[in-house]
Amino acid sequence: MFRAAESARPADQRLFDDPYAAAFLDGKLKFGARLARDRFGQRLVCHYIDRNWPGSRPSVVIRTKLIDDAVTAALDNGAEQLAILGAGYDTRGMRLEAAAPIQVFELDQPATQDRKKSRVIDLDGRLPANIEYVPFDLLEEGVGVPLERAGFHSGVRSVYIWEGVLSYLTPKAVDQTLAWVARSGASGSRIVFSYVDISLLESNEAGAPEPPWSARVAKVGEPFRFGIDHRKMEEFLGDRGLRLLWDLSTAEALERYPVPGGEAAPAFYRVAEAEVRPGR
Repeated sequence: MFRAAESARPADQRLFDDPYAAAFLDGKLKFGARLARDRFGQRLVCHYIDRNWPGSRPSVVIRTKLIDDAVTAALDNGAEQLAILGAGYDTRGMRLEAAAPIQVFELDQPATQDRKKSRVIDLDGRLPANIEYVPFDLLEEGVGVPLERAGFHSGVRSVYIWEGVLSYLTPKAVDQTLAWVARSGASGSRIVFSYVDISLLESNEAGAPEPPWSARVAKVGEPFRFGIDHRKMEEFLGDRGLRLLWDLSTAEALERYPVPGGEAAPAFYRVAEAEVRPGR
């Protein structure tokens, strides 16, 4: 919904264009995306979202922009394949020009993939030729086995997207995934990911009130389970065979790319990019 609303803004103002986002919506959300297509409806829809979930919409919008730019830069600089870990309704394999000539692997649960593929076929009449949809069960196989079985090549310069996933995993699953990235990607391969600063989780344990949208995700059964202290990010990645390239809160990024409502974006929600160290 957030991507659909941003894509409906005027071309000279929006931070990206995701022509597929609205196709995955139903009911009230689909109506909201349609309403957001005109100027008055855009203001109404965004005001309603921002009042009920302060900071969440601009955080997702800027997160999308940062990851789009990072992936495009990595592909333009010679990466040969793209793996989207926990793809959900990510459409970068279809909408990023730099991704068109390369193999894209979308890893996700079968039910989500089936719904996604059905909607893409309804919209385009076919599935994109450059995307391999890879079903998996994180607890049974992790991410590496199903991707490699589907044709992902180890030892090749690659890009990995880990958006909106890490915060919901166990420490063991995080370590296993990063270990596979460091092992499978050639030197210089990039991973771009979002995460929550562990200070949020620590303050919650101490009894501090949760941000409204943090509480909301917990209510639907997806509470934040894992965080990283951004002050220790270099050490965290270094211990796992990776080198930090940059790390920004969504609040910091929105100072560069202003979005209406962005003043409420939280400092605890962050996006970072790392590369596989030489010699791995």
